[in-house]
Amino acid sequence: MSKTTAPPTRLPRDQRRAQLIDVALDVFAERSYAQTTMDDVAQRAAVSKPVLYQHFANKRDLFFTLIDGQLETLRTRITTAMQTVNPDSATADEEVAYQAVHGVFEFTADPRGHYRLLLDTSMDNPNELEERVEYFLRELVEFVSPYILDNSILDVDSSRFITRGIASSVLFMATRWAEEYRGQHPTHPNIPLETAVEHTCRFVAYGAIGFDLSNNPPA
Repeated sequence: MSKTTAPPTRLPRDQRRAQLIDVALDVFAERSYAQTTMDDVAQRAAVSKPVLYQHFANKRDLFFTLIDGQLETLRTRITTAMQTVNPDSATADEEVAYQAVHGVFEFTADPRGHYRLLLDTSMDNPNELEERVEYFLRELVEFVSPYILDNSILDVDSSRFITRGIASSVLFMATRWAEEYRGQHPTHPNIPLETAVEHTCRFVAYGAIGFDLSNNPPA
């Protein structure tokens, strides 16, 4: 008597949506928005395209669902890391800044490379993604700036302006580290995560003068 193949397990709707999101993250991170089709995602998830369309109206809808999820993941990593600091510590502000940077680097350290979605410029209208990321950075600045800069010295607008630049720099350095300095690039050296975080914090605090020959920050 021949054996019959059991039909695929029918997942509850929420579980199926979570599975599709998880699979789509990998596909978009590997191929980019322009090079990914709904067929690609459905095939990788081992579902029919109609099943995929039950959860997402089109590729754009799916992609921005992923973007919103990744920004929320990044936000959670940063805020969770910052909350580990004792607010009564004499160096609380410096520790909070360090933990915020560490949270960004942990996000880009994910070996599946999902952070690449935030950098994807292959859409027909990349401004839409840039605006979504920009809105996130503005929210982050509002939350982090009181810890980074002394508002008794700078007015609020100046503080936010500088913190916005810091946020962009940290995100840029974290993604460059993940792409080129994590031991997977053929010509670039491996820089451990903790070292990369320390370098980034020093650069944020002191600029280029923080890297003098003695390897110590200025007094």
